[in-house]
Amino acid sequence: MAHILIVEDETSVRAMLRESLAMEGYEVDEAANGREGLAAMETRPADVVVTDIHMPEQEGLQFIKDLRQRYPDTKIVAISGGAPGIKSGCNLELASMFGAHITCAKPVDIDALLMMIRGFEAA
Repeated sequence: MAHILIVEDETSVRAMLRESLAMEGYEVDEAANGREGLAAMETRPADVVVTDIHMPEQEGLQFIKDLRQRYPDTKIVAISGGAPGIKSGCNLELASMFGAHITCAKPVDIDALLMMIRGFEAA
């Protein structure tokens, strides 16, 4: 089973993702922003990273860019619910341009997310 890192500043979303993925048997670590996510990757690199876009400290686009440079084999799923004045689709399009393999709008459809992760494992 893949080791997954969730990088999400919203505690409730992070907890929901962690619980859903752990119930499926995945090893799950978590971080509240991109800076914490990079530290977590240095300690224990993940196979798959699920990251939000808008976060404090280090936002998701820079985090994705840093991940692609430092951990080119790590699969990245970007999630976003948008931000004031910015639609989630714009954020997700940018995330793809920065190197996210898959994007997903919030609220996250857990079944779809699980299918995406299983697709990474099968490849």
